[in-house]
Amino acid sequence: AEMGFIKDYTDITKTLNTVIKKMFEIIEKEGQEYLKEYGVSVPKVPEKIPHVKLSELKQIIKDDYGYEIPENTDIDPKGEEIAGKYAKDTFGSDFLFVTHYPASDRPFYTMPNPEKPEETLGFDLLFKGLEIATGGQRIHKYDELIVNMKKKKIKPNGLEFYLDTFKYAIPPHGGWGMGSERIIKQLLDLENIKEAILFP
Repeated sequence: AEMGFIKDYTDITKTLNTVIKKMFEIIEKEGQEYLKEYGVSVPKVPEKIPHVKLSELKQIIKDDYGYEIPENTDIDPKGEEIAGKYAKDTFGSDFLFVTHYPASDRPFYTMPNPEKPEETLGFDLLFKGLEIATGGQRIHKYDELIVNMKKKKIKPNGLEFYLDTFKYAIPPHGGWGMGSERIIKQLLDLENIKEAILFP
């Protein structure tokens, strides 16, 4: 999903929060037959899913849970799992927005944080310790996009059709991608994501 005319990335997380809440309400209403078969109930989606910066979360995981996320990753599967436990312990939530991922780990079009350019206005949404959506605010100014492409050693050749759009003004915008199989895996407490994929 993509949305335009945003104030900043929090407009995106707020909309995604609304979408997830509605999805889970529909699943609870229309999916009772399947939920009963797996012996699960639909968790409550908070009105405002808690947000935590990745750098702060890493420190919390180290200090409070005694686990150090490897340096060569933004957050590994075990770190995500502990983040899910932290969200439940601290906020009583099965959902957590992890924000401000490093620029080195995000695509060239992700908006850098104006206050700390080595970070981005990118986020992941975790559900019971697994990423189910990733997104962020996008760069909308042509010159800034070119600068970021150069930083990441991406050549504009072949991307002219994409870049031309930005020459003629695009509003501040952003969006997310969501993994439906990941949602099903976590919702039904399946052991392996292959069990949630139609053609594994």
